[in-house]
Amino acid sequence: MDDASSGPPVICTLSDSQRREREATLLARFKAGVIGTEQLANGYLFRLPGEGEWLALLAELIAAERECCPFLAFQLTAEPQMGALTLRITGPEDTKQFLDSVFVAP
Repeated sequence: MDDASSGPPVICTLSDSQRREREATLLARFKAGVIGTEQLANGYLFRLPGEGEWLALLAELIAAERECCPFLAFQLTAEPQMGALTLRITGPEDTKQFLDSVFVAP
């Protein structure tokens, strides 16, 4: 499947109040844990510490975002020896702009 040309439109289904709540809670915790960010052509790769609490947070984040943003694709990697976690978030053409405003902005 080609992320750049198919799939649902780049639109979050959360209301403004739901989005503000998500940004103040789950997304704030996610951003606090990010130790590295890498830009991709159609999204971002985020690095977080390898401890279990961060793995649980990423699982919660993926589950929540899949419900309101069906255009996003997630790839989670856990490095050996409790190494860093990497979360790749990608999608169709306008996804990177969406991620800039939601996942990358302070």
